[in-house]
Amino acid sequence: MAMKDPSEQFEEPKWKTAIWVILYAAASGVLLGLFSILTAVVKFIFSLLALFLVLRFFKRYERWGARGAFIATALVFFFIFLVCYSAYFYMTTNDPSVASPSV
Repeated sequence: MAMKDPSEQFEEPKWKTAIWVILYAAASGVLLGLFSILTAVVKFIFSLLALFLVLRFFKRYERWGARGAFIATALVFFFIFLVCYSAYFYMTTNDPSVASPSV
């Protein structure tokens, strides 16, 4: 009987990896979105938190596939967050009479 590589014995199931990729990517996307929206010095805290999450994820998953999926998913969550924030900001700051044309 052939000896198995120790890293193969304790590999997570694919569904569990996918859930962790989505959770880490969502958190990183929101943190980067907050970094891009805020103007005060506190914005750098969100950048450092996002960097911490990236380093923690890369330490946990050393496969290129999981890392690539994390980066792509984090970008998707980043853009979703920015679109949602922009829609919210537009609805709360603009005069409703400007948005609807008068007939």
